[in-house]
Amino acid sequence: MANPGFIKNFRTDAVIDPYRIVAFDSAADFSVDQSAGVADPIAGLSEHGSSNGNTEMRCDVVMDQTGNVEYGGDVATGDVLVSDADGKAVAFSKAGYVEDAEVWALGIALESGKLGTIGSTTISPFLIVK
Repeated sequence: MANPGFIKNFRTDAVIDPYRIVAFDSAADFSVDQSAGVADPIAGLSEHGSSNGNTEMRCDVVMDQTGNVEYGGDVATGDVLVSDADGKAVAFSKAGYVEDAEVWALGIALESGKLGTIGSTTISPFLIVK
């Protein structure tokens, strides 16, 4: 069950789907994109996805506490979650990210699920450095 904390509205240049991991856009201040993998610095989660405003696209991002995210594969309670190429949460394993010197993680899964499950997670982004 989600218990969203701080929610911040950001500008975005592309569509962000609901329940996806959102990353900071390094090209512009106060701007985010849907995460495209473990190298993207995580801002939080999208609850409702992006919307077109009068002049620009915007997205509400849940930045702490707990939230709902779409799983991109099998996840067990307690798994560390990272982003796949579509911004879905997948379980981190050292063997799966051998080539990555740095891995951005979202938080810890609060419930188990499989591909397509909207599951609960902590939102406490951290960087794994190898």
